[in-house]
Amino acid sequence: MVTTDLDRPAPAALTGLRSIALLEGLGDDVLAEVAQACRFQRVRARQTVMSRADVEHDCCFVLSGRLRVVALSPGGREVSFRDAAAGETIGEMAALDGRPRSATVVALQESLLARMRPADLKAMLRRHWPICERMLQHLASTARTLTERVYELSTLNVQQRLCAELLRLALGHDGAGSERVVLRPTPSHNELATRISSYREQVAREMAELARQGVIHREREHDPERDREREVIVIEDVRRLAERIEAAPAMA
Repeated sequence: MVTTDLDRPAPAALTGLRSIALLEGLGDDVLAEVAQACRFQRVRARQTVMSRADVEHDCCFVLSGRLRVVALSPGGREVSFRDAAAGETIGEMAALDGRPRSATVVALQESLLARMRPADLKAMLRRHWPICERMLQHLASTARTLTERVYELSTLNVQQRLCAELLRLALGHDGAGSERVVLRPTPSHNELATRISSYREQVAREMAELARQGVIHREREHDPERDREREVIVIEDVRRLAERIEAAPAMA
């Protein structure tokens, strides 16, 4: 793993702590306490931040960048659980229960992390009820999400699972609540396949069918960050996408 440890937190790091969901709205004194307990670290794109079965148990706050939580099968097939963006927390389960990591985390882009040792995390949870309450809510949300994924994998076919994943992405975007949603960044067919436990070719076929039915389409737009054209997925009608989950034939 290629990383850069910072001797002291940079201003951007301290600003990033304010955006962490667990710490949002807390006073400067609490943030200073958190910063004092953290080790700040820059991780390069495509570098492994945590590995499945690691015995290192730090909890990490994502201050900037984007990470992906995945698992690899013995045959090398990748299963993607979720992406973690700035403001999110990763590695909290191992920090709390002391057991080996349950997944691997890879940086999708250069990221700035604040790493906290398990003992410091537990002490912070004991001292500050708002942080403890938010951690409980976060863990409950994680459990609900995993329950939904198990249900989908057990009862839905590929088309239904793809529609469910696109619907999740749509609801997580700024345009959530409207009928038409543009997915930015646009996931590739391979990324979607790893999220729904399928194959790229199957996803490509189902995406083409959704496009044929007018549920989605692709269009090109200008990417201001890279100053070039990019292709995005447009969900024309979120309601129709949700209906596809119920309408498609269930698994045998």
